[in-house]
Amino acid sequence: MKKNAIALLAMALLSTGAAVAPATTAQAQSVSSSYKVQVSSDSANLYNASGDETDSTLPDNSTWSVSNVRTIDGKDYYQVSANDYLSSEDSFLYKKRPETIKVAEDHDVSVYNHNFEENSKTKLAAGTKWYSDTAIYTHAGIPFVRVAPDMYVSMVDVVEQSFTSTIG
Repeated sequence: MKKNAIALLAMALLSTGAAVAPATTAQAQSVSSSYKVQVSSDSANLYNASGDETDSTLPDNSTWSVSNVRTIDGKDYYQVSANDYLSSEDSFLYKKRPETIKVAEDHDVSVYNHNFEENSKTKLAAGTKWYSDTAIYTHAGIPFVRVAPDMYVSMVDVVEQSFTSTIG
């Protein structure tokens, strides 16, 4: 009888603790080892697997391999070491993708930065060909390919592409 009372008390205490703990939604997914992340803020804080800020930071424009993407409360975090995650607010995910592209022939093509914001001062001339080495993706999965430093073109405006490969 005494053992049953202790067991019931322990279960009651554990369930009470769960009822007052803050709710955090987390989901992790592995990504191909070919994905990288680039820091896009002056100094990017690192976070643990729960989304809590650590004492470590990464410098602007540094590049890191990514092993997992973890979504915590609707925000993506990129795993850059065993216990460190970089927030998507301080960085962007990309993949090496060497190719030559040709843009639409019937209109000049808009150029965007890594945040998918249109550059109002620059457009690519209709029907021109460009070398691209990198692709970034919107949350909806639409690829944008890089044609110059921090200048990307939506694949919606690409009418021809020729992939190149490297041995090594």
